[in-house]
Amino acid sequence: METRALETPALETPALETIALETIVYLTRHGLSEHNLKTDVYMGRSPESRLVAAGREQARRLGARLAGGEFAGDGLAAEKMVQKIIASSLPRTEETAGLIGQALGLENVETEDAFWELSKGDWEGVMPRWELPEPIARALAEDPFGFRYPGGESYRDVTARAAPVFDAHVSANPGVPLLFVLHGDVLRALLHHTLGFPPEKIGDFIIDPCSLTELRWIEGRYHLARFNDGAHLG
Repeated sequence: METRALETPALETPALETIALETIVYLTRHGLSEHNLKTDVYMGRSPESRLVAAGREQARRLGARLAGGEFAGDGLAAEKMVQKIIASSLPRTEETAGLIGQALGLENVETEDAFWELSKGDWEGVMPRWELPEPIARALAEDPFGFRYPGGESYRDVTARAAPVFDAHVSANPGVPLLFVLHGDVLRALLHHTLGFPPEKIGDFIIDPCSLTELRWIEGRYHLARFNDGAHLG
């Protein structure tokens, strides 16, 4: 009697091109810096500003979280571990990125001048935040995205210079978890760019130092996965 092996149907696997490639993009604001302590006047770019001790501790805590079990280790979590850090080239963002990189074992941080903070020009360090002349306050309220600070920039300007560089990094690193270390106004501009919320809402987002925001780039679109997460900051 002839015997033969039992035939089992082969399992079908989806074609590679049908699997949506997802890129995880983390964004954070630099740690608390000297100019963040001056809340009574507009500060803006302030290139001389450095992290204070509390800001360095915030960066270390974020680094420890990103290196921990939630974002690293075996299985699915390993796919979420940051593999590349890109930062604004201003000192406070570079230092924040370096401290996070130490926790992640990433020695090299790429820096970009295009991610410098929004310049508030003639207002920086001198214009009282709560005493704007009425015509200027009205112009700022009516068009917060397009209002250009005297001698400085608007959110529209920041978006125009930062968004193409941001998109280029994401496009060049498909499937690679990235961390961008930025400034508050640059983060707001990039969230407007990636999510497309109305420009008049640009100032409605509170972004705390070293909080964590997460985007997912899937099939040509950005999706918001978390925003201003500060669980690691206590």
